[in-house]
Amino acid sequence: MKGIKKTGLIGLLAIIGLFTTQAQAYDLVKRMKLMDDRFKTQDMLRPFGHDFLLDITAAANSDTQSLLDDVDKIGSLTGTTQEQVNQADAILAKHYNTEKYLRLRLGLGMPIFSFSAFGIRWRPNLRLDAGLAALINVKSENVTYTSLVNNLDQIPAELRTALIACNPTQPPLNDGDDILAFCVNNGSITQLQADLVKSTYGITKIPYLNSIVASSSNLPVFDNYIKIDAKAGMVMDYTKDEHWFGQFSLLALGRADLRKKLDATLMIAGGGDIDIGEPNTQVNAVFDYKLGYKNSNYSVFAALEEVKIAEVKSETTKPVYGTDPLIRLHGQANYRLWIFSAQPFLGTHARSGYGFGDAYYFGADWGAHVWGDRLGITLRTMADKEHFTFATRFKLWLMHLEVMAKTPLATQVDGVKVSEIYSADLRFFF
Repeated sequence: MKGIKKTGLIGLLAIIGLFTTQAQAYDLVKRMKLMDDRFKTQDMLRPFGHDFLLDITAAANSDTQSLLDDVDKIGSLTGTTQEQVNQADAILAKHYNTEKYLRLRLGLGMPIFSFSAFGIRWRPNLRLDAGLAALINVKSENVTYTSLVNNLDQIPAELRTALIACNPTQPPLNDGDDILAFCVNNGSITQLQADLVKSTYGITKIPYLNSIVASSSNLPVFDNYIKIDAKAGMVMDYTKDEHWFGQFSLLALGRADLRKKLDATLMIAGGGDIDIGEPNTQVNAVFDYKLGYKNSNYSVFAALEEVKIAEVKSETTKPVYGTDPLIRLHGQANYRLWIFSAQPFLGTHARSGYGFGDAYYFGADWGAHVWGDRLGITLRTMADKEHFTFATRFKLWLMHLEVMAKTPLATQVDGVKVSEIYSADLRFFF
């Protein structure tokens, strides 16, 4: 019977994957959702427990620093605007069709006394979890004057319309002349509006480039998405008899994000810094819920995360990340022989922007622990649709340290190269 249940779960996940995997064009925000939720799976695989105090985690691509160094070079280029664009193209060519991912998180916990009620054992605690995630897609893109202006999506739409209508080809400008100054002089926009564009994007001007304004040109383009979120509230773990377990959380979720697209001309003009700017912000009341069943060595659970209850506070422009919840399915087995343990697992998850078939995973944790599990080591081997993951976690009484490497299994996703990602996690507990 146990074998039938396990086989049935694997079959269910395979069927879900078959019908929910879809090919699609690369979308920066949807890609962020999938990558961020995959790292939330790593968080889930090292559960906090009732004695959790502090957790710090970080992740980044192996070549992120190389990109940042090359971006710094663009700010010191010399020559005409066209010559600088050509030099920027040569510098950034090795980064084209790649993505750079960065994740930093901080978690705090405060346990509250456990109690029993209604035949259920409750273990409440207070939690705060906050972090930043950034995703950068570097590419060479065909840019026209109209698309260049429309990429300035942090300024009002009517100002973008005015910039497009000012027609800097009549009379033609010289290479490197300021299009903003031209549009002010011919009355298309005011000086105050020109200053707004400059301050919003950290630029000194929008330089004229004949190959763009007169026709179009392939330019280095940075497509950036930055997300900051924080959750705070009550988390309640519970167990009922020897089979049922779960978790209920009532939280305030604050989120701010920013999408910014910069082409080489704006970077040359001083806009190369990838800053936060004026993000879209929102605060919602949400709940998480997990329900699981365990029998002998096996356990399965289903979970909903970040289910919106009500909007508490919001700016006029809301985060492009949206408010759709995460759905998770997970199953694992637990084996122990003396000081050694093995926990094979598999699961999947979905959120608006990607399906269950994009996010399936399977693997196992292999451990050896002594002194009542206070000292030990756990090795994780895991695979998903894009990466093979190898992690090592050292447990030292009141803390643990985990280092992890995700090596690509897939070459590309939607035309963008899959890169290595490294991460580390440091946690303290009672």
